[in-house]
Amino acid sequence: MTRKPQQRSIATRARVLQAARDLSRKTGLEGLTAEAVAGEAGVAKGTVFSHFGDMDGLLSHVLLERLEALRAGEADSPARQTLPQDPVEALMQRMMALIAVITDSPTILRLFLDNIGVTKANCAEEFVETLDALDADLAAFLAMWQASADLQPALRKDRLPSELVDGLIAFMIHGAILFKSHQITDVAILEARLRRHVEAFLLQA
Repeated sequence: MTRKPQQRSIATRARVLQAARDLSRKTGLEGLTAEAVAGEAGVAKGTVFSHFGDMDGLLSHVLLERLEALRAGEADSPARQTLPQDPVEALMQRMMALIAVITDSPTILRLFLDNIGVTKANCAEEFVETLDALDADLAAFLAMWQASADLQPALRKDRLPSELVDGLIAFMIHGAILFKSHQITDVAILEARLRRHVEAFLLQA
């Protein structure tokens, strides 16, 4: 029985996406082209664009796996379910994990920066939703810290958690750019610098 056009379209889209994922693992994102993906998937180059709009649209779907894995790791970690003994260290682990993902390649960093605030038309909705969910998770963590009377060091209480998240995102972006532009090449140095900024910004005076 011949499959319906919609079913064929869904299957073709899935094949193109899987081809892009397979190629990204073999060659990295920087060498991923529409021609290579089309060849791997056995479709015309125009088919790639008809399903994903442009290469950034396709890449956002490829990178979605990495963001979802990062969020799943946070959700599954016991340290994320309760307030940690050292909230600054727990926060630094979260921030450095995201920096590790977005600095894995120039393409990831660019796509991340392109989709903060104003989302590009072809970007996967799930990509932006996962970024928003990571922000919400971080805000929830800060809210628990802020509400705790015993946890030390104390978090400042003159700003909403959502406002504090905005500042932390700015720190992460700045750190990612410093690292990817080779102004800082040692991750330990980057983390120590970021920690100083975080402590000065977040902790109650």
